[in-house]
Amino acid sequence: MTLFETRSILFTILLLSFSLPIQAGEIVNLNWFSGVASVAGTVIGPLVDPNNDDVAGDSSNVFIVAQKHYTGIGPVDIEFDVVPSGGVNEYFVMEGVDNSTPWDWSSYRIVLGFGVGADFEESDPGDELDFDAPDYNSPPDFSLNFSTVDESEDVLLASGGIHSNTLGSSYAEYTFSFDVPDLPRGVTKFTLRQQPIAVPEPASVAIAGLTILAMLAWRRKGCMS
Repeated sequence: MTLFETRSILFTILLLSFSLPIQAGEIVNLNWFSGVASVAGTVIGPLVDPNNDDVAGDSSNVFIVAQKHYTGIGPVDIEFDVVPSGGVNEYFVMEGVDNSTPWDWSSYRIVLGFGVGADFEESDPGDELDFDAPDYNSPPDFSLNFSTVDESEDVLLASGGIHSNTLGSSYAEYTFSFDVPDLPRGVTKFTLRQQPIAVPEPASVAIAGLTILAMLAWRRKGCMS
Protein backbone atom coordinates (compact mmCIF):
# COMPACT_ATOMS: atom_id res chain seq x y z
CA MET A 1 0.00 0.00 0.00
CA THR A 2 1.42 3.42 -0.99
CA LEU A 3 1.73 6.37 1.37
CA PHE A 4 -0.96 8.19 -0.63
CA GLU A 5 -3.39 5.27 -0.31
CA THR A 6 -2.72 5.11 3.45
CA ARG A 7 -3.32 8.85 3.77
CA SER A 8 -6.53 8.52 1.75
CA ILE A 9 -7.89 5.77 4.02
CA LEU A 10 -7.06 7.74 7.16
CA PHE A 11 -8.61 10.88 5.71
CA THR A 12 -11.74 8.92 4.74
CA ILE A 13 -12.10 7.66 8.32
CA LEU A 14 -11.74 11.24 9.56
CA LEU A 15 -14.39 12.49 7.13
CA LEU A 16 -16.83 9.77 8.12
CA SER A 17 -16.40 10.72 11.76
CA PHE A 18 -18.07 14.07 11.07
CA SER A 19 -21.81 14.28 11.58
CA LEU A 20 -22.65 17.30 9.46
CA PRO A 21 -25.99 18.12 7.86
CA ILE A 22 -26.07 18.05 4.07
CA GLN A 23 -25.75 21.59 2.80
CA ALA A 24 -26.87 22.93 -0.55
CA GLY A 25 -24.01 23.57 -2.96
CA GLU A 26 -21.89 20.59 -2.16
CA ILE A 27 -21.00 17.94 -4.72
CA VAL A 28 -23.39 15.15 -3.85
CA ASN A 29 -22.53 12.36 -6.29
CA LEU A 30 -20.30 11.43 -9.21
CA ASN A 31 -20.03 9.04 -12.14
CA TRP A 32 -16.96 8.38 -14.26
CA PHE A 33 -16.70 7.54 -17.95
CA SER A 34 -13.69 6.22 -19.87
CA GLY A 35 -12.59 3.55 -22.29
CA VAL A 36 -8.92 3.82 -21.34
CA ALA A 37 -8.82 3.86 -17.54
CA SER A 38 -10.49 2.77 -14.33
CA VAL A 39 -11.29 4.97 -11.34
CA ALA A 40 -11.34 3.63 -7.77
CA GLY A 41 -11.39 4.84 -4.19
CA THR A 42 -13.41 8.03 -4.73
CA VAL A 43 -14.39 10.00 -1.62
CA ILE A 44 -16.53 13.16 -1.58
CA GLY A 45 -15.89 14.79 1.78
CA PRO A 46 -18.56 16.75 3.66
CA LEU A 47 -18.80 20.46 2.97
CA VAL A 48 -16.75 21.55 5.98
CA ASP A 49 -16.31 25.16 4.76
CA PRO A 50 -19.30 26.18 2.59
CA ASN A 51 -19.14 29.12 0.16
CA ASN A 52 -15.37 29.52 0.66
CA ASP A 53 -14.53 30.90 -2.78
CA ASP A 54 -10.93 32.10 -3.19
CA VAL A 55 -9.64 30.56 0.05
CA ALA A 56 -5.84 30.71 0.14
CA GLY A 57 -4.12 27.33 0.30
CA ASP A 58 -5.81 23.94 0.43
CA SER A 59 -9.57 24.00 0.97
CA SER A 60 -11.16 21.98 3.78
CA ASN A 61 -13.67 20.69 1.22
CA VAL A 62 -11.94 17.63 -0.20
CA PHE A 63 -12.44 15.22 -3.10
CA ILE A 64 -10.22 12.12 -3.31
CA VAL A 65 -9.49 9.69 -6.12
CA ALA A 66 -7.19 7.08 -4.60
CA GLN A 67 -6.40 5.53 -7.98
CA LYS A 68 -6.91 6.51 -11.62
CA HIS A 69 -5.43 3.58 -13.55
CA TYR A 70 -4.68 4.31 -17.24
CA THR A 71 -4.14 1.47 -19.70
CA GLY A 72 -4.47 3.63 -22.82
CA ILE A 73 -4.27 7.25 -23.94
CA GLY A 74 -7.58 9.09 -23.89
CA PRO A 75 -9.88 11.13 -21.67
CA VAL A 76 -11.35 10.22 -18.30
CA ASP A 77 -14.53 12.16 -17.55
CA ILE A 78 -15.72 12.49 -13.95
CA GLU A 79 -19.21 13.98 -13.90
CA PHE A 80 -20.39 15.56 -10.64
CA ASP A 81 -23.95 16.14 -9.43
CA VAL A 82 -24.25 19.56 -7.77
CA VAL A 83 -26.97 21.33 -5.79
CA PRO A 84 -27.08 25.17 -6.04
CA SER A 85 -26.28 27.08 -2.85
CA GLY A 86 -26.18 30.81 -3.52
CA GLY A 87 -22.39 30.84 -3.34
CA VAL A 88 -19.16 29.33 -4.70
CA ASN A 89 -17.44 26.36 -3.04
CA GLU A 90 -13.74 25.63 -3.49
CA TYR A 91 -12.70 21.96 -3.46
CA PHE A 92 -9.23 20.51 -2.92
CA VAL A 93 -8.63 17.45 -5.13
CA MET A 94 -6.20 14.65 -4.22
CA GLU A 95 -5.53 12.01 -6.89
CA GLY A 96 -3.35 8.98 -7.34
CA VAL A 97 -2.61 8.51 -11.04
CA ASP A 98 -1.07 5.31 -12.44
CA ASN A 99 0.49 5.04 -15.91
CA SER A 100 0.08 1.45 -17.08
CA THR A 101 -0.01 2.45 -20.75
CA PRO A 102 2.72 1.43 -23.24
CA TRP A 103 3.99 5.03 -23.29
CA ASP A 104 5.63 7.55 -20.99
CA TRP A 105 3.71 10.82 -20.70
CA SER A 106 5.18 14.23 -21.50
CA SER A 107 2.26 16.18 -20.03
CA TYR A 108 -1.13 15.88 -18.33
CA ARG A 109 -4.17 18.03 -19.19
CA ILE A 110 -7.22 18.72 -17.01
CA VAL A 111 -10.30 20.61 -18.25
CA LEU A 112 -13.55 21.77 -16.63
CA GLY A 113 -16.73 21.57 -18.67
CA PHE A 114 -20.07 19.91 -19.23
CA GLY A 115 -21.14 16.62 -20.78
CA VAL A 116 -19.11 13.46 -21.31
CA GLY A 117 -17.48 11.65 -24.20
CA ALA A 118 -18.17 13.20 -27.61
CA ASP A 119 -20.66 15.60 -25.98
CA PHE A 120 -18.07 17.22 -23.70
CA GLU A 121 -17.78 21.01 -23.99
CA GLU A 122 -15.29 23.21 -22.15
CA SER A 123 -16.74 25.59 -19.58
CA ASP A 124 -17.33 29.19 -20.75
CA PRO A 125 -15.05 31.94 -19.43
CA GLY A 126 -16.47 33.97 -16.58
CA ASP A 127 -19.00 31.39 -15.37
CA GLU A 128 -17.14 30.93 -12.03
CA LEU A 129 -16.59 27.21 -12.65
CA ASP A 130 -12.80 27.39 -12.69
CA PHE A 131 -9.44 26.28 -11.35
CA ASP A 132 -9.29 28.84 -8.53
CA ALA A 133 -9.40 31.85 -10.88
CA PRO A 134 -8.68 34.72 -10.89
CA ASP A 135 -6.14 34.79 -8.04
CA TYR A 136 -4.85 31.18 -8.32
CA ASN A 137 -3.87 31.22 -4.64
CA SER A 138 -4.26 27.45 -4.13
CA PRO A 139 -1.37 26.20 -6.30
CA PRO A 140 -1.65 22.77 -7.98
CA ASP A 141 1.12 20.26 -7.29
CA PHE A 142 2.35 17.88 -10.00
CA SER A 143 5.97 18.21 -8.89
CA LEU A 144 6.70 14.49 -8.57
CA ASN A 145 6.79 14.28 -12.38
CA PHE A 146 6.19 17.73 -13.88
CA SER A 147 8.00 20.97 -13.05
CA THR A 148 5.52 23.35 -14.68
CA VAL A 149 1.75 23.80 -14.48
CA ASP A 150 0.16 26.32 -16.85
CA GLU A 151 -2.98 27.56 -15.09
CA SER A 152 -5.95 29.14 -16.82
CA GLU A 153 -9.58 29.50 -15.85
CA ASP A 154 -10.74 26.15 -17.18
CA VAL A 155 -7.54 24.28 -18.13
CA LEU A 156 -4.51 22.98 -16.22
CA LEU A 157 -1.56 21.68 -18.25
CA ALA A 158 1.27 20.00 -16.35
CA SER A 159 4.51 19.58 -18.30
CA GLY A 160 8.28 19.89 -18.05
CA GLY A 161 8.99 16.30 -17.14
CA ILE A 162 7.98 12.68 -17.63
CA HIS A 163 5.35 10.51 -15.97
CA SER A 164 6.97 7.15 -16.54
CA ASN A 165 5.23 3.85 -17.23
CA THR A 166 8.08 1.95 -15.55
CA LEU A 167 7.00 -0.43 -12.82
CA GLY A 168 7.74 1.14 -9.46
CA SER A 169 7.57 4.72 -10.69
CA SER A 170 4.32 4.73 -12.67
CA TYR A 171 2.19 5.94 -9.73
CA ALA A 172 2.10 9.65 -8.81
CA GLU A 173 0.14 11.95 -6.53
CA TYR A 174 -1.43 15.05 -8.09
CA THR A 175 -3.31 17.79 -6.25
CA PHE A 176 -5.23 20.83 -7.47
CA SER A 177 -8.30 22.94 -6.63
CA PHE A 178 -11.47 24.01 -8.42
CA ASP A 179 -14.36 26.37 -7.68
CA VAL A 180 -17.98 25.22 -8.03
CA PRO A 181 -20.62 27.98 -8.40
CA ASP A 182 -24.38 27.83 -8.68
CA LEU A 183 -24.88 26.34 -12.14
CA PRO A 184 -27.31 27.85 -14.66
CA ARG A 185 -30.98 27.04 -14.13
CA GLY A 186 -31.72 23.46 -15.19
CA VAL A 187 -28.03 22.42 -15.10
CA THR A 188 -27.16 20.08 -12.23
CA LYS A 189 -23.90 18.49 -13.42
CA PHE A 190 -20.41 19.50 -14.47
CA THR A 191 -17.42 17.45 -15.70
CA LEU A 192 -13.75 17.19 -14.82
CA ARG A 193 -11.94 15.81 -17.88
CA GLN A 194 -8.36 14.52 -17.60
CA GLN A 195 -6.06 13.16 -20.27
CA PRO A 196 -2.36 12.25 -20.43
CA ILE A 197 -0.31 13.20 -23.48
CA ALA A 198 2.18 10.55 -24.57
CA VAL A 199 5.82 11.20 -25.41
CA PRO A 200 6.09 11.08 -29.23
CA GLU A 201 7.69 7.90 -30.51
CA PRO A 202 11.10 8.45 -32.20
CA ALA A 203 9.72 7.25 -35.54
CA SER A 204 6.89 9.78 -35.37
CA VAL A 205 9.32 12.59 -34.60
CA ALA A 206 11.55 11.54 -37.52
CA ILE A 207 8.62 11.42 -39.94
CA ALA A 208 7.45 14.85 -38.81
CA GLY A 209 10.96 16.24 -39.28
CA LEU A 210 11.26 14.78 -42.79
CA THR A 211 7.86 16.19 -43.71
CA ILE A 212 8.91 19.69 -42.62
CA LEU A 213 12.19 19.44 -44.56
CA ALA A 214 10.33 18.28 -47.66
CA MET A 215 7.92 21.21 -47.43
CA LEU A 216 10.78 23.69 -47.02
CA ALA A 217 12.58 22.21 -50.04
CA TRP A 218 9.39 22.41 -52.12
CA ARG A 219 8.85 26.06 -51.17
CA ARG A 220 12.50 26.90 -51.95
CA LYS A 221 12.22 25.23 -55.35
CA GLY A 222 9.04 27.15 -56.08
CA CYS A 223 10.71 30.47 -55.25
CA MET A 224 13.67 29.73 -57.56
CA SER A 225 11.54 28.69 -60.54
